Amino acid sequence: MRQPSIALIFNPAARGEKARRFRESLNQMQDECTLLETTAPGSATSLAAQAIRDGYKTIVASGGDGTVNEVVSGLAKEREGLGQVQLGILPLGTMNVFARELGIPLSAKRAWKTVLHGQTRAVDLPLAKVQMDDGQAERCFVQMAGAGLDADAVGGVSIALKKKIGPLAYLFSTLTALKSKPPKLTAKWDGGSATGEWMCVGNGRFFGGPVVLFPDAKLNDGRLDLCVFPRINPGSVSRGVTSMVLGQIRDWPGAEHYRVSEFTIDGPAGTRVQADGDFIGTLPVTITLRPRALKVIVPSGK
Repeated sequence: MRQPSIALIFNPAARGEKARRFRESLNQMQDECTLLETTAPGSATSLAAQAIRDGYKTIVASGGDGTVNEVVSGLAKEREGLGQVQLGILPLGTMNVFARELGIPLSAKRAWKTVLHGQTRAVDLPLAKVQMDDGQAERCFVQMAGAGLDADAVGGVSIALKKKIGPLAYLFSTLTALKSKPPKLTAKWDGGSATGEWMCVGNGRFFGGPVVLFPDAKLNDGRLDLCVFPRINPGSVSRGVTSMVLGQIRDWPGAEHYRVSEFTIDGPAGTRVQADGDFIGTLPVTITLRPRALKVIVPSGK
């Protein structure tokens, strides 16, 4: 029997209504792809790398932004992996920011049709070199990263609470993070620098769901958007969040925007860094970009 050209990576223990409906449709998908089950956090990375070695030409990440990140990390780690395969996405997570950015349907059934009948789009792939307990580590991300408030919120979120109330868990974690004194951060790049108490990096426009934080960002322009918040306190955050919801991000008090392709963020030792909604390490972080290195399947016409 001929091996399918599609490998579908999914978490068999995923909860929620989307995951339940997805599992119900797996029997129909088995004739069109090979199903690869994750076994633990991070295992999607090794599954994706092995799928490349096994000759699959399309590798599908089924889950949220964290799962997409893990799968892309596997493609990037395999020698010439990014050039050999295309990425499909079935958005089953809480936020699905990258899928929203690409215009991929949030319905698993419609997203699967996109995998089968969509077109390939080449997008930039950012890389972050961060500090870990055992030295430096390089992690890729597809949508966004941050140092300071959002990373503290991600690092402190309760997984049990997230399963119960979804995105609201991040709000509670953010309120807790606001009780701590914000770090003094410095970003430096060729020909420029900026200082602030919270810094976010966008490959695309969206941040934390359907919220536009980087209005001028494009996934394939060879540039990243750096948003610097000089001061962070409960008042500025509440006004800023209101501005984002209203689509008026530039009304965030004092927010500064820069477009760069390589830069470093430094600050107090131990300051957290997040990427695609997961904690990845601490400062200092150096961020670079591989232009149009990742091939993603999107709906035709996108």
